[in-house]
Amino acid sequence: MNSIVIAPFSNSDIRDWPVPSFIELIGLLLARWPGPGIIRVIGTAAQSIRACDIVREFSATRVWNDCGRLTWSEVLREIRCAACVIGNNSGIAHLGGYFGTPTVCIFSASHQRLEWWPHGISVITLSETIGCSPCHFNHSAKCPYNKVCLRRIEPSVVADVVLKLITDRETLTDAGTRGRAVQ
Repeated sequence: MNSIVIAPFSNSDIRDWPVPSFIELIGLLLARWPGPGIIRVIGTAAQSIRACDIVREFSATRVWNDCGRLTWSEVLREIRCAACVIGNNSGIAHLGGYFGTPTVCIFSASHQRLEWWPHGISVITLSETIGCSPCHFNHSAKCPYNKVCLRRIEPSVVADVVLKLITDRETLTDAGTRGRAVQ
């Protein structure tokens, strides 16, 4: 069974879904995803310590911290072969869409969703549009609302979408959708 690839960090913290949300999501996926599937958390070597906070409470046989451990070609292979890619508005989510891999993009309201969301036949973009969006901030410290646009996206909703994408992959491919936004 292919792994689920999670890329919890972008190059701008305003776009990063909170770490506790990723932890809850992984717990839900492990409870509901059949079989011995692996969840691989990917990122740079500099993100490895933050990724430890995400993977710490899970069995190392099911959840791996691969931040900084994979070459770029290995990252690309994992994205191409994944059962699903989960990421923020980042390059990894865009690559998942490009490769046609089922991809869930958790998209902050800092940028214009219709301009910047990842495209692809099996991409679902989850976002919350609020009154201050798009704010165009580049750092969380500038957000007066503590990234409420991301905190409103529930891990249970993300888990439902991920599992549906995995099980309905053939249906989505047949439907020929280019990408959808869910609010």
